[in-house]
Amino acid sequence: MYQLTENPDMILCIDTGTSIPRGHWMWADYRRWLDDGNTPLPLVPVKSLAEVKTDLLAAVTAERWSRETGGITIGGVQVGTNLDDQNRLSGVLSAIQLGELESVDFKAQSGWVELTAPELQGIALAISAHVQACFTAERVHHEAIEQLQTRADVDAYDVMAGWPPAAGLGHESAPVVGEA
Repeated sequence: MYQLTENPDMILCIDTGTSIPRGHWMWADYRRWLDDGNTPLPLVPVKSLAEVKTDLLAAVTAERWSRETGGITIGGVQVGTNLDDQNRLSGVLSAIQLGELESVDFKAQSGWVELTAPELQGIALAISAHVQACFTAERVHHEAIEQLQTRADVDAYDVMAGWPPAAGLGHESAPVVGEA
């Protein structure tokens, strides 16, 4: 089995890992193999260090978005953290602060609860802290990736390290929902 390379005058023998230049005695074996109706594997483009680092940066950003919007668990109640969830929470907090409401029925991802203004403020603070922790982790990753110097460094880099907990993993950064 053979594979094309970037150099049209070089073929790679997959079985031995040998690069075979045109004119080498093994090139004749390759030609016979082709004449028997075989087709070499296509060229696998090798990404540059900069391209691989760009891919890592994109993976980190995608992970931040997933964690940022994946929700948090507060006092056993799973609370959404996407932009719609944050906007709804801000609207309810505004109404409570205007004195229009003393408590609200709140539909968390895990079900219905009745919340007071201090409880809602605690949730809002927990969500803000969670979102900020996600962006801080993303920044740390981006800065670390920019410092990587070799392909081995890039290949060994762990984009899953250093993140705040995902939803349902016990993130408890606010008062327990349902307690005064």
